[in-house]
Amino acid sequence: MKKNAIFLLIVLLAGCTTGSRNAVPPNVYDFGQPARFVTEGDAAKIGARIALEVWSAPWLDTTHIDYRLYDDPLKRRQYADSRWAAPPRAMVAQQLRRQLGFVNINGGVAVDCLLRVELHEFSHVFRSSQESRGVLQGQFSLIDGKRRHVAVRPVSIEVAAAEANAQGGVGALVQSSMEMGQELAAWLNQLDKSNGLGGCGSGR
Repeated sequence: MKKNAIFLLIVLLAGCTTGSRNAVPPNVYDFGQPARFVTEGDAAKIGARIALEVWSAPWLDTTHIDYRLYDDPLKRRQYADSRWAAPPRAMVAQQLRRQLGFVNINGGVAVDCLLRVELHEFSHVFRSSQESRGVLQGQFSLIDGKRRHVAVRPVSIEVAAAEANAQGGVGALVQSSMEMGQELAAWLNQLDKSNGLGGCGSGR
């Protein structure tokens, strides 16, 4: 019974991983309309002094939309009929710059420090045939001018998916990335209040 449910789920999810030469072009997803600043004041304050760099695990540096099934959670699978418009790290970087006003690391602007956002997991994870979530896991690292780590914080966000398909997974992952931006802003503001950001600029 369980095997039948899993088989059905795989067929519904992937539309099979094989396709004919006349297959329809895949659905292409991005993060939608530009995100608004978490708050205008915080965005201006943070963006004036911090450059952003987004890194991802090598297996995430593609346009595949990954999912994991509950019968074999260690196996990464990809939706055959859907893909991202760009690798997740590129879209996350763009969203965080829009959401928080970070400086582009290649923009030639003088900055106090570097914020590195690492993506270790960015996938649609099924807990059962009925329940699934967009899972984002990674780390924030604040680095000073001498490449010293001033502060580090792990991040783990899960958002329930509305549907058991690529569209549902994409919606949950986009929401996860938005929540990551809010957590990041709160963390930086907390560091700023405790003079953690001041320490970041001390290496220059």
